[in-house]
Amino acid sequence: MKLKNISMAAFAAMLLMLFFPVFYHVIMYGNNMNYNPDHKIYALYGNRVMLALTLIGVLTFLIIIYFARKIPVNKYTVAGFVGIAFISVIWFYMANVQVSMCIPFYGGWDCGMVANSARWLYEGKDLGYDDYYYIFTNNVPITWLLHELYSFASEWKGYPYNPEFIWIQFQCAMHALTVFLTAMTVLLISKNVGLSGLVLIVNMILLGLSPWKVIPYTDAAPIAFPILTLFLYVVFLQMKSRWKYLLWFMVCLVGMLGGIMKATCYVTLIAIVIVDCIWVMLQGQNAVARMKELAVRMAVLACGIALAVCCRNGMYSAIDYEYDYDMDIGWTGFLYDGLNEESTGACSKDGYDIVQNFAGQPREQREEFVLEGIKDRIAEKGFMGLLDFWLRKQVMTYNDGTFSWYQEGFFNAKPYENLTDSSLKEPLRDFYWLEGDNYLQFVTISHGVWLFVLVGILVEAGMVLLRALQALRKRTDAERDGSCELQISTVLILTFIGVFLFVMLFEGRARYLYTSVPVFATMAVTGFYKLVNIKGH
Repeated sequence: MKLKNISMAAFAAMLLMLFFPVFYHVIMYGNNMNYNPDHKIYALYGNRVMLALTLIGVLTFLIIIYFARKIPVNKYTVAGFVGIAFISVIWFYMANVQVSMCIPFYGGWDCGMVANSARWLYEGKDLGYDDYYYIFTNNVPITWLLHELYSFASEWKGYPYNPEFIWIQFQCAMHALTVFLTAMTVLLISKNVGLSGLVLIVNMILLGLSPWKVIPYTDAAPIAFPILTLFLYVVFLQMKSRWKYLLWFMVCLVGMLGGIMKATCYVTLIAIVIVDCIWVMLQGQNAVARMKELAVRMAVLACGIALAVCCRNGMYSAIDYEYDYDMDIGWTGFLYDGLNEESTGACSKDGYDIVQNFAGQPREQREEFVLEGIKDRIAEKGFMGLLDFWLRKQVMTYNDGTFSWYQEGFFNAKPYENLTDSSLKEPLRDFYWLEGDNYLQFVTISHGVWLFVLVGILVEAGMVLLRALQALRKRTDAERDGSCELQISTVLILTFIGVFLFVMLFEGRARYLYTSVPVFATMAVTGFYKLVNIKGH
């Protein structure tokens, strides 16, 4: 019990120590920080004004929570809420499809490359782009997915659109599923209909506002995987039958499949495994039983990982891709790029060029060279210089509520043609496209909603820390009997820390946060809920 409280307090304190300095510099300095100008956003107001407006929104939201939490919970209200949530996400999907028909375009960067490769594969050609896929193996699974969807739409005689539009429809469906899962996850944890409804609304606003759904790539396509992994874990914790290990297997498999599509998706699974191990080891008095339980879960985890690897290899085989270990850029290449001063740790050709220079040689020789380069870059910066670099890099990453919209290569290469004649097409393009008259309004609104989420994340960490410290002082368990609320809060906190460290250490920018945004938004709303209920605890 004591060690559990210490664990919660330690993780919450770690989040605050890591993220609060970044948040402070985002608000106080923002674009005035010395980082890559290509990743600076410009809104109608500065961040200090935006924070003031955000805090007004937070206060309003707290008042709404105060009354919403009193909605009675019984089988009728729960069933009614689930029905309303389901209907809402169906509408959300259809609305997103209609919006997406007005604003889509072909990207002139990596997203365009994987799209081209998917089409070429359907036409019987190879992946193309020379050694690109041998170096960046992380983009092979998304190419496989786009190829499968494109093939399905092309062979569906009644499909009313260009086959490529099915990519966007799929991502709209994934966004709708994500919104539904956030609400259901919170409903299972809190047993509070009002709170679950607010989580639903906040995620609908956040994901509905984002235009990333029209970019068929690794940011939007796997967006449901982190929250699905978390949802399955909550169901697993509340299940008492022997079949619960099947759910644990699904947690591991889904978490791994998400990570295969986007590496940041691994973080949620890693957070779950770490917290689960701690909780298992601290439950009950029988040490032998705890060790057996932990061994079973680790064995099932290994099975999930093995099946996910088989699935990945199946994707490779389906598109005749042969993995080349010596050409794979690997984690060292992304770590090397993440220390690039010129781009402030964002996109850089350094790692790519090194792989090409060592083509035909064993990977170990290249990695030895790259590791020396990493040491040199760290030595050049020095200890304080490295901290300053990471601070600037994280401000660049978190000071962008559009998540790098229009910040990648030749972003909008060519619009889709003849999808719709809707009267909303021009107003929406004015709002979402860089050259549009109302583009600054899109940036301002998106950034304001993002600041709302960041404030909520700090509140969540603060409330978990407070609960854990109170429990330590009173020598009680911070978790209510039969509840997994704080266990899941600890998973959320560790997920945020993991993503934070990922984009800090490796190549990173705001776009790399997008897949985790629904988890962060859910974390923020539950943080505000804990603040309103502070007396109850």
